[in-house]
Amino acid sequence: MRALAVELAPHRITCNALSPGAIDTTRGAAAGPRPVENRPIPLKRYGTVDEIAAMVRLLVGPQGTFITGQTIHVNGGEFLT
Repeated sequence: MRALAVELAPHRITCNALSPGAIDTTRGAAAGPRPVENRPIPLKRYGTVDEIAAMVRLLVGPQGTFITGQTIHVNGGEFLT
């Protein structure tokens, strides 16, 4: 992301990655059972699709025009433990 952000910044293009954690969704039968979480989630719950969508809206909307080269972890603090 950082290399792309530097390369595309002169064209006023921002580059960011969104890294979701455990999200509460319906799994298709072909996906198998939900994997066992190997880290506790400090917020004590799974995230929602709406929470991921809210971050995407922020990044692509007018509030996100000065954010570039970032990987944003939306995971309820999962990687803090």
